[in-house]
Amino acid sequence: MEKLPEPGDRYFKAVLDVINDSIARMTRSDQERKFYESLVAGGNHSAASVVTYCEGMKELYNEGSAPKALELTKLFTLLMLAQSYRWLNDHQAQTDESREAIKAAAANVLAIFGDADDRSVELFLRMKTQFDHDAVHHPSMTHMGGLMLAWAAEAMGHNCFDWENVKFPVVSMGTLTQSGAVLDSSMIRSPKDIEVLWACHGAGCKILMGHHEGKEVDRNSATDNPESN
Repeated sequence: MEKLPEPGDRYFKAVLDVINDSIARMTRSDQERKFYESLVAGGNHSAASVVTYCEGMKELYNEGSAPKALELTKLFTLLMLAQSYRWLNDHQAQTDESREAIKAAAANVLAIFGDADDRSVELFLRMKTQFDHDAVHHPSMTHMGGLMLAWAAEAMGHNCFDWENVKFPVVSMGTLTQSGAVLDSSMIRSPKDIEVLWACHGAGCKILMGHHEGKEVDRNSATDNPESN
């Protein structure tokens, strides 16, 4: 079997160590600490995998940097939070999904990254709106996948959209393109990259669940060759 490139590099590993230190300082119980560590472990692995396996993201990440790894880890940790809400909803768990409760949850995650910017909370609200919409209406998650690639590109300094002119949830990429909100679609046009992104997200979910359950998961084998899917 062909040996796959290991997702992640020293920057992602360093970011994970720094953020886990932040979690240890900011949490008040082992349960709370484990919850946030699990989200970040999943988000960090997903982000590292995306820049390893998605061609467009690999090009933007290039040789990598600590700021890029930090921003990407934060972005994909927010996606893990949106995923967690979806899991709770699917299992009919009793949880407060009021706008204020959701904003508070996002703010707590962002605080771990030292981010108190209201725009970052707004990013999560947009992300969750799109994620929930696609989960019901577009199970392939194509729209959300394209938007995630755009958000990831922006985290690395490459703007794809005029976000102020994007209405969420996006129900048609064609309509979005015609709206004039698209600045550069090159990073979101590849169906393969979108497919690989979700494979990377799935690998991150494995890491999240393993960490939360106290199980050791091989970070390299968690991603089952997304390039061959």
